Amino acid sequence: MKKYIVISFLFVFSINYSLKAQFDTQLSNYWAVPNFFNPGYAGQSGKLELTGLYRLQWLGIENAPKSAVVVGDMPLKLFGKQHGVGVSMYNDRIGLFKSSVLSGQFSYKHKILNGDLGIGIQLGYINESFDGSKVKLPGDDESENLQTGSNDDAIPGTEVSGSSFDAAFGLFFSKKKWYVGLSVTHLVNPKLSLTDHVDLEIPRTYYFTAGYNIQLNNPLIELQPSVLVKTVELSSLSIEQDSIVPVTKENTLKGMWNQTQIDVSLRMVYNNLLWGGVSWRKDDAVVIMLGGRFKMFEIGYAYDFPISDIRTATTGSHELFLKYSMDMNLKKGKKGKYKSVRIL
Repeated sequence: MKKYIVISFLFVFSINYSLKAQFDTQLSNYWAVPNFFNPGYAGQSGKLELTGLYRLQWLGIENAPKSAVVVGDMPLKLFGKQHGVGVSMYNDRIGLFKSSVLSGQFSYKHKILNGDLGIGIQLGYINESFDGSKVKLPGDDESENLQTGSNDDAIPGTEVSGSSFDAAFGLFFSKKKWYVGLSVTHLVNPKLSLTDHVDLEIPRTYYFTAGYNIQLNNPLIELQPSVLVKTVELSSLSIEQDSIVPVTKENTLKGMWNQTQIDVSLRMVYNNLLWGGVSWRKDDAVVIMLGGRFKMFEIGYAYDFPISDIRTATTGSHELFLKYSMDMNLKKGKKGKYKSVRIL
Protein backbone atom coordinates (compact mmCIF):
# COMPACT_ATOMS: atom_id res chain seq x y z
CA MET A 1 0.00 0.00 0.00
CA LYS A 2 2.79 2.45 0.89
CA LYS A 3 4.48 1.69 -2.41
CA TYR A 4 1.37 2.65 -4.39
CA ILE A 5 0.96 5.86 -2.37
CA VAL A 6 4.54 6.85 -3.12
CA ILE A 7 4.09 6.17 -6.82
CA SER A 8 0.97 8.35 -6.83
CA PHE A 9 2.86 11.26 -5.28
CA LEU A 10 5.65 10.89 -7.81
CA PHE A 11 3.19 10.97 -10.69
CA VAL A 12 1.21 13.93 -9.37
CA PHE A 13 4.15 16.18 -8.63
CA SER A 14 6.59 15.24 -11.39
CA ILE A 15 4.62 16.85 -14.24
CA ASN A 16 2.53 19.95 -14.68
CA TYR A 17 -1.17 19.23 -14.42
CA SER A 18 -4.63 20.64 -13.81
CA LEU A 19 -6.92 18.29 -11.91
CA LYS A 20 -10.57 18.25 -10.85
CA ALA A 21 -11.39 16.25 -7.72
CA GLN A 22 -14.21 15.99 -5.20
CA PHE A 23 -13.96 18.70 -2.56
CA ASP A 24 -17.04 18.89 -0.32
CA THR A 25 -17.01 16.50 2.63
CA GLN A 26 -19.77 13.94 3.06
CA LEU A 27 -22.02 14.39 6.10
CA SER A 28 -24.34 11.87 7.71
CA ASN A 29 -26.27 14.57 9.58
CA TYR A 30 -26.77 16.57 6.38
CA TRP A 31 -30.33 17.54 7.40
CA ALA A 32 -28.91 19.39 10.45
CA VAL A 33 -26.76 21.79 8.37
CA PRO A 34 -28.79 22.50 5.18
CA ASN A 35 -27.17 25.88 4.50
CA PHE A 36 -23.76 24.18 4.36
CA PHE A 37 -24.69 23.09 0.82
CA ASN A 38 -27.71 25.34 0.06
CA PRO A 39 -27.59 29.11 0.77
CA GLY A 40 -31.29 29.34 -0.11
CA TYR A 41 -32.06 27.86 3.32
CA ALA A 42 -30.65 30.86 5.24
CA GLY A 43 -33.42 32.36 7.39
CA GLN A 44 -35.95 29.69 6.35
CA SER A 45 -36.71 28.38 9.85
CA GLY A 46 -37.48 31.84 11.26
CA LYS A 47 -34.93 31.20 13.99
CA LEU A 48 -31.38 32.17 14.82
CA GLU A 49 -29.49 28.91 14.33
CA LEU A 50 -25.84 28.16 15.10
CA THR A 51 -24.47 24.68 14.46
CA GLY A 52 -21.07 23.10 14.90
CA LEU A 53 -20.32 19.67 13.43
CA TYR A 54 -17.21 17.47 13.61
CA ARG A 55 -16.59 14.27 11.63
CA LEU A 56 -13.91 11.59 12.03
CA GLN A 57 -14.00 9.42 8.95
CA TRP A 58 -12.69 5.88 8.51
CA LEU A 59 -11.22 5.23 11.95
CA GLY A 60 -8.22 2.91 11.81
CA ILE A 61 -6.88 4.35 8.54
CA GLU A 62 -3.86 6.59 8.96
CA ASN A 63 -4.36 10.20 7.74
CA ALA A 64 -8.08 9.63 7.10
CA PRO A 65 -10.33 12.71 6.66
CA LYS A 66 -11.19 14.93 9.63
CA SER A 67 -13.80 17.61 8.96
CA ALA A 68 -15.22 20.54 10.96
CA VAL A 69 -18.25 22.56 9.86
CA VAL A 70 -19.72 25.69 11.48
CA VAL A 71 -22.86 27.26 10.03
CA GLY A 72 -25.22 29.95 11.22
CA ASP A 73 -28.27 31.70 9.82
CA MET A 74 -31.11 33.99 10.83
CA PRO A 75 -34.09 35.80 9.29
CA LEU A 76 -33.69 39.44 8.32
CA LYS A 77 -36.30 42.10 7.61
CA LEU A 78 -35.08 44.51 4.92
CA PHE A 79 -37.13 47.18 3.15
CA GLY A 80 -40.29 45.71 4.65
CA LYS A 81 -39.63 42.19 3.28
CA GLN A 82 -38.37 38.98 4.82
CA HIS A 83 -34.91 37.72 3.89
CA GLY A 84 -32.22 35.54 5.42
CA VAL A 85 -28.50 35.85 6.10
CA GLY A 86 -25.99 33.20 7.03
CA VAL A 87 -22.37 32.17 7.35
CA SER A 88 -20.60 28.90 6.53
CA MET A 89 -17.13 27.83 7.68
CA TYR A 90 -15.47 24.56 6.78
CA ASN A 91 -12.12 22.92 7.51
CA ASP A 92 -11.03 19.53 6.24
CA ARG A 93 -7.77 17.62 6.61
CA ILE A 94 -6.86 14.46 4.71
CA GLY A 95 -3.30 13.21 4.64
CA LEU A 96 -0.99 16.14 3.86
CA PHE A 97 -3.79 18.25 2.37
CA LYS A 98 -5.84 20.83 4.28
CA SER A 99 -8.86 22.73 2.97
CA SER A 100 -10.57 25.83 4.37
CA VAL A 101 -13.65 27.72 3.21
CA LEU A 102 -15.25 30.86 4.68
CA SER A 103 -18.46 32.17 3.11
CA GLY A 104 -21.31 34.61 3.68
CA GLN A 105 -24.88 33.99 2.52
CA PHE A 106 -27.95 36.02 1.57
CA SER A 107 -31.37 34.59 0.75
CA TYR A 108 -34.32 36.45 -0.77
CA LYS A 109 -37.67 35.16 0.55
CA HIS A 110 -40.86 34.94 -1.47
CA LYS A 111 -44.32 33.56 -0.61
CA ILE A 112 -45.52 31.19 -3.34
CA LEU A 113 -47.91 28.21 -3.53
CA ASN A 114 -48.78 28.66 0.16
CA GLY A 115 -45.14 28.06 1.03
CA ASP A 116 -41.83 29.88 1.44
CA LEU A 117 -39.24 30.04 -1.33
CA GLY A 118 -35.66 31.03 -0.55
CA ILE A 119 -33.37 32.14 -3.40
CA GLY A 120 -29.87 32.27 -2.01
CA ILE A 121 -26.36 33.20 -3.05
CA GLN A 122 -23.10 32.48 -1.25
CA LEU A 123 -19.79 34.29 -1.74
CA GLY A 124 -16.58 33.33 -0.04
CA TYR A 125 -12.91 32.44 0.08
CA ILE A 126 -11.37 29.00 -0.44
CA ASN A 127 -7.86 27.84 0.45
CA GLU A 128 -6.04 24.55 -0.13
CA SER A 129 -2.60 23.70 1.30
CA PHE A 130 -0.20 20.78 1.00
CA ASP A 131 2.57 20.07 3.54
CA GLY A 132 5.43 18.94 1.31
CA SER A 133 7.85 18.78 4.25
CA LYS A 134 6.19 15.54 5.33
CA VAL A 135 6.29 13.77 1.97
CA LYS A 136 7.93 10.36 2.33
CA LEU A 137 9.67 8.77 -0.63
CA PRO A 138 11.67 5.53 -1.09
CA GLY A 139 15.37 5.61 -0.35
CA ASP A 140 18.10 5.30 -2.96
CA ASP A 141 18.14 1.53 -2.54
CA GLU A 142 14.49 1.43 -3.75
CA SER A 143 13.50 -0.46 -0.63
CA GLU A 144 10.19 -0.22 1.17
CA ASN A 145 11.79 2.12 3.74
CA LEU A 146 10.47 5.65 3.34
CA GLN A 147 12.52 8.80 3.79
CA THR A 148 11.32 12.35 4.35
CA GLY A 149 12.20 14.92 1.72
CA SER A 150 12.94 14.91 -1.98
CA ASN A 151 15.64 16.13 -4.35
CA ASP A 152 13.07 16.63 -7.11
CA ASP A 153 12.30 20.34 -7.58
CA ALA A 154 8.85 19.40 -8.90
CA ILE A 155 7.86 17.93 -5.50
CA PRO A 156 7.44 20.72 -2.90
CA GLY A 157 9.70 20.36 0.10
CA THR A 158 7.75 22.87 2.20
CA GLU A 159 4.12 23.69 2.84
CA VAL A 160 2.49 25.24 -0.24
CA SER A 161 -0.99 26.67 -0.67
CA GLY A 162 -3.35 28.37 -3.08
CA SER A 163 -6.54 30.36 -2.65
CA SER A 164 -9.41 31.62 -4.76
CA PHE A 165 -12.84 33.25 -4.77
CA ASP A 166 -15.75 30.83 -4.32
CA ALA A 167 -19.52 31.05 -4.90
CA ALA A 168 -22.70 28.98 -4.56
CA PHE A 169 -26.37 29.31 -5.48
CA GLY A 170 -29.46 27.60 -4.09
CA LEU A 171 -33.25 27.36 -4.09
CA PHE A 172 -35.07 26.11 -1.00
CA PHE A 173 -38.87 25.72 -0.82
CA SER A 174 -40.75 24.68 2.32
CA LYS A 175 -44.33 24.20 3.42
CA LYS A 176 -45.76 23.04 6.73
CA LYS A 177 -44.90 19.35 6.34
CA TRP A 178 -42.31 19.12 3.57
CA TYR A 179 -39.37 20.82 1.90
CA VAL A 180 -37.27 20.52 -1.25
CA GLY A 181 -34.01 22.17 -2.28
CA LEU A 182 -31.71 22.49 -5.28
CA SER A 183 -28.24 24.02 -5.15
CA VAL A 184 -24.79 24.15 -6.72
CA THR A 185 -21.54 24.84 -4.86
CA HIS A 186 -18.20 26.02 -6.31
CA LEU A 187 -20.19 27.74 -9.04
CA VAL A 188 -17.17 29.36 -10.72
CA ASN A 189 -14.92 26.26 -10.67
CA PRO A 190 -12.24 27.85 -8.45
CA LYS A 191 -8.70 27.18 -9.68
CA LEU A 192 -5.96 27.16 -7.05
CA SER A 193 -2.27 27.26 -7.96
CA LEU A 194 -0.36 25.32 -5.32
CA THR A 195 2.99 25.48 -7.15
CA ASP A 196 4.30 26.36 -10.60
CA HIS A 197 3.62 22.72 -11.52
CA VAL A 198 0.32 21.99 -9.79
CA ASP A 199 -3.11 23.59 -10.28
CA LEU A 200 -6.14 22.26 -8.42
CA GLU A 201 -9.57 22.99 -9.93
CA ILE A 202 -12.54 22.56 -7.59
CA PRO A 203 -15.50 21.11 -9.54
CA ARG A 204 -19.10 22.23 -9.33
CA THR A 205 -21.13 20.05 -7.00
CA TYR A 206 -24.90 19.75 -7.42
CA TYR A 207 -27.30 18.97 -4.55
CA PHE A 208 -30.92 17.87 -4.36
CA THR A 209 -32.55 17.47 -0.96
CA ALA A 210 -36.10 16.78 0.17
CA GLY A 211 -37.92 15.77 3.33
CA TYR A 212 -41.39 15.16 4.76
CA ASN A 213 -42.91 15.13 8.25
CA ILE A 214 -45.37 12.26 8.86
CA GLN A 215 -47.57 12.60 11.95
CA LEU A 216 -48.56 9.19 13.33
CA ASN A 217 -51.76 8.39 15.21
CA ASN A 218 -49.77 8.84 18.39
CA PRO A 219 -49.45 12.66 18.58
CA LEU A 220 -46.09 12.34 20.33
CA ILE A 221 -44.40 10.47 17.48
CA GLU A 222 -43.44 11.84 14.08
CA LEU A 223 -41.49 10.20 11.25
CA GLN A 224 -39.14 12.35 9.18
CA PRO A 225 -37.88 10.72 5.95
CA SER A 226 -35.35 12.71 3.91
CA VAL A 227 -32.99 12.31 0.98
CA LEU A 228 -29.82 14.00 -0.27
CA VAL A 229 -28.40 13.48 -3.75
CA LYS A 230 -24.94 14.93 -4.45
CA THR A 231 -23.38 14.89 -7.92
CA VAL A 232 -19.81 16.03 -8.53
CA GLU A 233 -18.91 17.33 -11.98
CA LEU A 234 -15.61 15.55 -12.55
CA SER A 235 -13.42 15.68 -15.65
CA SER A 236 -10.49 13.57 -16.78
CA LEU A 237 -6.98 14.28 -15.64
CA SER A 238 -5.55 16.84 -18.06
CA ILE A 239 -1.80 17.18 -18.39
CA GLU A 240 -0.59 20.58 -19.50
CA GLN A 241 2.77 19.40 -20.75
CA ASP A 242 4.75 16.15 -21.09
CA SER A 243 1.30 14.66 -21.65
CA ILE A 244 0.81 10.92 -21.43
CA VAL A 245 -3.01 11.17 -21.50
CA PRO A 246 -4.62 12.81 -24.57
CA VAL A 247 -6.81 15.73 -23.50
CA THR A 248 -9.78 15.57 -25.88
CA LYS A 249 -13.44 16.49 -25.69
CA GLU A 250 -14.29 12.78 -25.71
CA ASN A 251 -11.98 12.07 -22.75
CA THR A 252 -13.40 14.99 -20.79
CA LEU A 253 -17.02 13.96 -21.38
CA LYS A 254 -16.25 10.41 -20.27
CA GLY A 255 -14.99 11.74 -16.95
CA MET A 256 -17.94 14.03 -16.20
CA TRP A 257 -20.90 13.16 -13.95
CA ASN A 258 -19.19 10.01 -12.74
CA GLN A 259 -19.58 10.52 -9.02
CA THR A 260 -23.07 10.62 -7.48
CA GLN A 261 -23.78 10.00 -3.82
CA ILE A 262 -27.28 9.21 -2.50
CA ASP A 263 -28.29 9.37 1.18
CA VAL A 264 -31.74 8.11 2.24
CA SER A 265 -32.66 8.68 5.89
CA LEU A 266 -35.54 8.04 8.29
CA ARG A 267 -35.75 9.55 11.75
CA MET A 268 -38.38 9.05 14.44
CA VAL A 269 -38.94 12.03 16.75
CA TYR A 270 -40.58 11.57 20.16
CA ASN A 271 -42.33 14.55 21.72
CA ASN A 272 -39.95 16.88 19.86
CA LEU A 273 -37.32 15.96 22.49
CA LEU A 274 -35.63 12.68 21.51
CA TRP A 275 -34.97 11.14 18.12
CA GLY A 276 -33.26 8.22 16.49
CA GLY A 277 -32.97 6.90 12.98
CA VAL A 278 -31.11 5.10 10.24
CA SER A 279 -29.63 6.20 6.94
CA TRP A 280 -28.31 4.40 3.88
CA ARG A 281 -25.59 5.83 1.66
CA LYS A 282 -25.39 4.05 -1.68
CA ASP A 283 -22.34 1.76 -1.99
CA ASP A 284 -20.78 3.32 1.10
CA ALA A 285 -22.37 2.96 4.53
CA VAL A 286 -25.34 2.30 6.78
CA VAL A 287 -25.72 4.98 9.44
CA ILE A 288 -27.22 4.92 12.93
CA MET A 289 -28.35 8.32 14.27
CA LEU A 290 -29.30 9.39 17.81
CA GLY A 291 -30.01 12.76 19.39
CA GLY A 292 -32.12 14.97 21.57
CA ARG A 293 -32.86 18.54 22.52
CA PHE A 294 -32.94 20.48 25.79
CA LYS A 295 -34.54 23.89 25.62
CA MET A 296 -32.60 25.81 22.95
CA PHE A 297 -29.87 23.20 22.45
CA GLU A 298 -29.80 20.04 20.36
CA ILE A 299 -27.10 17.40 20.12
CA GLY A 300 -26.86 14.60 17.57
CA TYR A 301 -24.53 11.69 16.86
CA ALA A 302 -24.11 9.44 13.83
CA TYR A 303 -22.05 6.29 13.37
CA ASP A 304 -21.31 5.00 9.86
CA PHE A 305 -20.97 1.24 9.32
CA PRO A 306 -19.04 0.85 6.04
CA ILE A 307 -20.51 -1.54 3.46
CA SER A 308 -17.94 -0.95 0.71
CA ASP A 309 -14.60 -2.76 0.35
CA ILE A 310 -13.02 -0.23 2.74
CA ARG A 311 -14.73 -2.04 5.64
CA THR A 312 -11.71 -4.37 5.84
CA ALA A 313 -9.49 -1.45 6.85
CA THR A 314 -11.73 0.69 9.09
CA THR A 315 -14.15 0.31 11.99
CA GLY A 316 -16.37 3.13 10.69
CA SER A 317 -16.89 6.88 11.00
CA HIS A 318 -18.10 9.12 13.85
CA GLU A 319 -19.97 12.40 13.51
CA LEU A 320 -21.22 14.77 16.22
CA PHE A 321 -23.11 18.07 16.03
CA LEU A 322 -24.34 20.67 18.51
CA LYS A 323 -27.01 23.22 17.58
CA TYR A 324 -28.33 26.34 19.28
CA SER A 325 -31.70 27.73 18.16
CA MET A 326 -33.55 30.84 19.28
CA ASP A 327 -36.99 31.91 18.08
CA MET A 328 -37.08 35.29 16.35
CA ASN A 329 -40.33 37.15 15.74
CA LEU A 330 -39.82 39.91 13.19
CA LYS A 331 -43.49 40.93 13.19
CA LYS A 332 -43.88 43.74 15.70
CA GLY A 333 -46.79 43.52 18.10
CA LYS A 334 -47.48 39.86 17.33
CA LYS A 335 -46.63 36.83 19.35
CA GLY A 336 -46.40 33.31 18.09
CA LYS A 337 -44.18 30.40 17.33
CA TYR A 338 -42.71 29.22 14.09
CA LYS A 339 -42.19 25.52 13.55
CA SER A 340 -39.37 24.39 11.29
CA VAL A 341 -40.33 21.90 8.62
CA ARG A 342 -37.50 19.68 9.86
CA ILE A 343 -37.98 20.03 13.64
CA LEU A 344 -34.26 20.28 14.20
